[in-house]
Amino acid sequence: MEVVFSLSVFIIIYLFYYIAVISKSKKLDKLMEGMEITYLKRRYNLSLKKINKKRIANVIALTNSFIVSVTILLVSIVGNHILKLMMAFIILVPLIIISYHIIGLYLKRSEENV
Repeated sequence: MEVVFSLSVFIIIYLFYYIAVISKSKKLDKLMEGMEITYLKRRYNLSLKKINKKRIANVIALTNSFIVSVTILLVSIVGNHILKLMMAFIILVPLIIISYHIIGLYLKRSEENV
């Protein structure tokens, strides 16, 4: 049951992100100046001029949806609310770091291949 709920959260968050950000060019431009992209540019020395903006936005949307849905899935196992909150923070930080590291490496390779 928790897996179905987690999958539905993933789909809902991605669709919301797609409708609100990716499909609108003004929001897409703001995303390119956002915290995620700024972190990736500085940490991995990316220029991102050769890479399509929608492609980057899709990768970020999928990653953020994955992070939230996995966190919800793992936290739903625990019964105590205070423990759930603590566990969520413990899960979120490594997931964000690992996910954005993988995105950075992926974009670095994409930038070098283009």
